[in-house]
Amino acid sequence: MSALNELYNYIADKCEGWGFDTWDHLPLDSENAKYPFVIVGEQQSTPSITKTSAGETCYITVHIWGSRHQQQKVDWMKERIASLTYNPAFRTEHYFFSGKPGLIDNQMMIDDSIANTLLWHGVITMAFILR
Repeated sequence: MSALNELYNYIADKCEGWGFDTWDHLPLDSENAKYPFVIVGEQQSTPSITKTSAGETCYITVHIWGSRHQQQKVDWMKERIASLTYNPAFRTEHYFFSGKPGLIDNQMMIDDSIANTLLWHGVITMAFILR
């Protein structure tokens, strides 16, 4: 299993453990998702090679969706998920990571892409160094 895949699963498991309704895709209407919910989404990695070591920085983007009356809840969930980067070091089954809280990209926006519906959309991109 790749480092990105293990990190993805680690974050999804933490979200589920906190009681967040967590998805790996934007739920379809037929799936009847209740707001707020979390989508563990995009993944990216960049190599970091020095004279003495080779490493990787892994980025994971998490989306939090809530109804227009759930701004505080979405913001609280976003901050809770961001706290995963504050852990100076953690191990998954095959890899060792450390969070980089200084590299968090944190956004909150109103989404009106669904007719007659306003949603809060929190987006957080977190960075982790693969050791």
